[in-house]
Amino acid sequence: MRQDLEIAYVPLHVERPSEELRSSKPKKAAGKKPKAGGTTVDARAANAMLRVLERPRVLATDALVNHPRLLIVGEPGSGKSTLLAYLATRAARGELATPTSRREPASIPFLVPVRALQDPPASPEGIAHAVGAEAWFVEAALRRGRALLLIDGLDEARTQVAGKVLPALTATLDAYPGNSVIVTTRPAAAPGQDETAPRGFARARLLPMTRDEVGVFIDRWCLAAELSLNKPREQAEIDARAAADDLKERVRASRAIEKLAETPLLCSVICVVHRFLGQRIPERRVALYEAITNVLLYEWDRAKFAEGAAIGKLDAHAKRALLARLALSMHRARVAELPAEEVVKRLAAHLPDLGRQEEEAAAIVAEIRDRNGVLVERAPGSFAFSHLTFQEYLAAMELVNAHAYDQLLRNYKDKWWHEVIVLSAGFPGAHADRIIRGLLDKDSDDVAAGTMLAAQCAETAIEVRQPLRKEIERRVAQLVPPASPKEFRTLVRLGDVAGPVLLRSLDRASTEGKASIISVLGLIRYEPATRAILKLLKDPSRTVRPFASYSQMSAVSSSLATCAAIFVKRLIEHSAAAFSISLDAIHSADPSAVEMLSTFREFEDDPQERDKLSMLIERAENTRAKASSASAARSPRRAARSG
Repeated sequence: MRQDLEIAYVPLHVERPSEELRSSKPKKAAGKKPKAGGTTVDARAANAMLRVLERPRVLATDALVNHPRLLIVGEPGSGKSTLLAYLATRAARGELATPTSRREPASIPFLVPVRALQDPPASPEGIAHAVGAEAWFVEAALRRGRALLLIDGLDEARTQVAGKVLPALTATLDAYPGNSVIVTTRPAAAPGQDETAPRGFARARLLPMTRDEVGVFIDRWCLAAELSLNKPREQAEIDARAAADDLKERVRASRAIEKLAETPLLCSVICVVHRFLGQRIPERRVALYEAITNVLLYEWDRAKFAEGAAIGKLDAHAKRALLARLALSMHRARVAELPAEEVVKRLAAHLPDLGRQEEEAAAIVAEIRDRNGVLVERAPGSFAFSHLTFQEYLAAMELVNAHAYDQLLRNYKDKWWHEVIVLSAGFPGAHADRIIRGLLDKDSDDVAAGTMLAAQCAETAIEVRQPLRKEIERRVAQLVPPASPKEFRTLVRLGDVAGPVLLRSLDRASTEGKASIISVLGLIRYEPATRAILKLLKDPSRTVRPFASYSQMSAVSSSLATCAAIFVKRLIEHSAAAFSISLDAIHSADPSAVEMLSTFREFEDDPQERDKLSMLIERAENTRAKASSASAARSPRRAARSG
C-alpha cells in the first residue's frame, strides 16, 4: 500500500536550534502574583507559558529558514528520513523557504543517504555519485548558491568514510558559499546531554509528537490509506474519518498506547495494525505488542537486506526468539542499552540454538545497524529496543517459554519487573493461574504488592479460574476503596503498583470512595488516571459521610470536582502532558473545582506553577463568561416572544 507523502506527512517540530538559545535570554514567565480578587494572564503570557512548559518548539521547516546549516538529531523512528524526503519534495516544487530562496527563485534539493557516500565524501563528485546525478549539475547548483543538501543519517556512514563526512561537507560549503544544508543523525551524546554541533551548524533535536499531532497523524494516515485504494475523494474522506475517529479513541483510552504513538514510526505501525485487523486494535496488551512487533519484524523481511545477509537467513520466529533472549538478558542486567560488542556477544551465545553459527552475530548487528525495527542503534555503538515496552514484552515471552515462573515471582516487589510479570500472565500457553496464585501467596493474609499485581495479571490473562478471580476481588475489596487512614497510607506506600487497581475501581465506588481513590492517585501522581479523573472536574456530587484521607477521616463535605482539582494540582507540577490535557478539560469544570484552583494559586510561591494555575482558571472563567453571555442574549428574545 503506497501512500501520497503530501497527504500523509505531518509537520514535525524541533527544539529551538541551539544557536537561537545561546543568542537570546530566556524570558521570565509572564503573570504577577494574584491579589485577593484574583487575576488572569493575557494571551501573550499564556502562549509564553506554554512554550516554557513544552520546551521551545519550532517547525523543522521554520528552523531551516533561519539556519542555512542545520544538524537535526532524532531517535530511531522519529521521522528524520521522512522529514528530508518531504523537504526535498517541497523544494523541488519551489514551495520551500530557505535562506538561499530569498535570492533565487527555488532551491535544488539533493537527498544524500550518508551510507551511499564513498571516499572522498561530500565533494561535488561524491554527492553526485550518491544521488545518481551528473557531477557538473551538482557543482553548478553549488556554484550558484542554489543547492539544498539533505544529508540523511550521519551516524550511518561507512567505516572508510566515518569521521570524514562533516569535515568534507564543511569544506564544500566553505568553497561554495550561500548554499543550505540539513544533516540528520541519531543522538551521539549520553542521555540528557547535547551533541556538539559542527562549526557553523545550529543543532536542533526532533521532538516527540504531541497528543494533537498524533491525532493529525492518524487523520492523514487514514486518508492516504483510503485514497491509495483509488476511491473517489468524497468516499475516501468519509471512510478515513470513521477509521481515524475510531483509532484515536482507542489510542487515547490507553496511556501505554498513547506513549508508543508519540513516535512517528510506532504511530504508523499502530495505524497499520488497526487497518489490517478490521479497524480495531487488540485490547489485551500482549496481543497488541505481538501485532506491533509482527509489523516491525515484517519490515525486516521486506527487501531491507542484501541477498545472502545473515539476518535474512532467520525467519520471523527465529528473529523473535533471538531478540527475546537478548531482551531477558538485558532486563536481568537492569539496562535498556548495551554496547554493540556486548550485543554481539549475547546474540552469538544463542545463535547455535537456532541452527546458526556464532560468527554470524557480528554480521547481524552490522546489518540491523541502519534499520528501524524492534532493535535499533540508539546512538553510535549503543543498541536498545525501540521502546522499553518491547524489551519487557520479549523478556516476558522468554520467561514464559522457559516456564521460569519462580524467577518472575522472586521479583514481585521490584518495580523494574512489574510490567514483565503482568505481561507474562497474558501469553497464550502461560500458566496464569500459577502466576496469580504465587503472587497472592506472597502477601499471605495481607493485601499488598502481590495482590495488586495479581489483580493486574487477571486483567491481562486470557483465562483465569473463577474461584481465583473471586479471591482477588475479595482481597482487593479489603483495601479499595480505603475505609481508614491506615488503608489509605498502605495504598500510598504501594505506589504505582496499586494505580491500575484503584483506577478500575473508580467507577464502581461510592462518592466517598471516589474521593479517597482520587486522593490516593493524586498523592502517588499516577498519570495514567489523568483522563478518567478530569471527567470528574464537572461532577458536583458531594460527600455526605467522612472519607479516608492520609491522616484522618475527612468530615468536610467535598465535591468530586474539588477532589479532581486537587489531583490536577499535583499532576501538573510534574507533567507537561497532564497540564496540556487539563487545559482541554477545564472549560467544563464545576465552579467548586475552579474555586479550589484559585485557592491553590493564592498560596503558590513558585511563579511558574502560579502561571499554570492562572491559565487553567482563565480558561474556565472565559468559558463560563461566554455561556452567560449567550444565555443573556437568548433571554430578551424569549421575553419578546412571550410578549
